[in-house]
Amino acid sequence: MLWLFFKEEFSLRFILKILAGVLIIGILWEVFEIVVNNATAQNPWSAIDSLSDILFDVLGGALAIFYFYVKGYNSSNVKNS
Repeated sequence: MLWLFFKEEFSLRFILKILAGVLIIGILWEVFEIVVNNATAQNPWSAIDSLSDILFDVLGGALAIFYFYVKGYNSSNVKNS
């Protein structure tokens, strides 16, 4: 997800866009998982499982932002392709 936004500097807006993208993808995946589970396995839906999955999605996104920030990746040192 981060490579979509390499043209921007690290800012609060940049960070929020990344986390919002991760959150949207995580929620869409959970909806897909619930639909497929109900259609095939008939297992009961677990709110705790879904919420923990979304929480870990966002934490993973935050960790990736932190990693790229520490490594110094921003628009000034990424080559234009």
